[in-house]
Amino acid sequence: MNLRSRIIGRAPLAGLIVKMPAHSVVELAGHTGFDFVLLDTEHGSADTGELEQHLRAADAAGIPVLVRVAATDPAAILRALDAGAAGIVVPHVSTAEAAEAAVRAAHYPPRGVRGLAVSTRAGRYGSTSLADHLAKASRETVVVVQAEDVEAARNCGAIAATAGVDAVWIGPTDLSLSLGVPGQLRHPTYLETVRHITAAVAAAPECALCALVGDAEAAAEWRAQGASVLLFNHSTLLADSLRNAVRIRENGAGRIPHDE
Repeated sequence: MNLRSRIIGRAPLAGLIVKMPAHSVVELAGHTGFDFVLLDTEHGSADTGELEQHLRAADAAGIPVLVRVAATDPAAILRALDAGAAGIVVPHVSTAEAAEAAVRAAHYPPRGVRGLAVSTRAGRYGSTSLADHLAKASRETVVVVQAEDVEAARNCGAIAATAGVDAVWIGPTDLSLSLGVPGQLRHPTYLETVRHITAAVAAAPECALCALVGDAEAAAEWRAQGASVLLFNHSTLLADSLRNAVRIRENGAGRIPHDE
């Protein structure tokens, strides 16, 4: 089953957010059982050549990749999909019109406005038929939008119901900032807004809820709220592991495993 089918079917999935360059991390995500990688070109490098190399690393490990672009930019979305990404993540989507624009940028006519070339990596450099390429893109292209501000919260029902929007990802930091409680993810205003968004997404027939988590407790909380797609940040996981290693050194408890 392809990634899009699993997302809209609300299967429990785990994705790893990675900033380039990190070819081996992309491969490792596949080898350790993650369901997909999310390459972040909004807050990280957006080099197209590097992107293709990371997608090749993902193919080597048999793991699909979503690419977070910096905005609803048809050119950036086209480059990510032509490079072979399974789909895109668009930040700061605050209206149904913006959600529709993201969907249109990701899909070929008549559904959208994506430019067509099968000479790309996604088209296997012209070795696949036009009909097969168009059918696969229509069937499997993933579109995830991020709800990250007060306006998005107000319009979340219409955003989630937009045809072609496969998932809504709540952006916690920007959302809390927009609400006037930056970083206060236990603040009543923030929690009430999150409940409103999650209820709106749950009511949409083919739209999953994505949530950023850092540990098992947060994962359990979000699962209970209906989030079927959990996202883990590689940088955060790595920093936590390094801090734990230092604690082992300082406290003399346990040992750091190695294979050398």
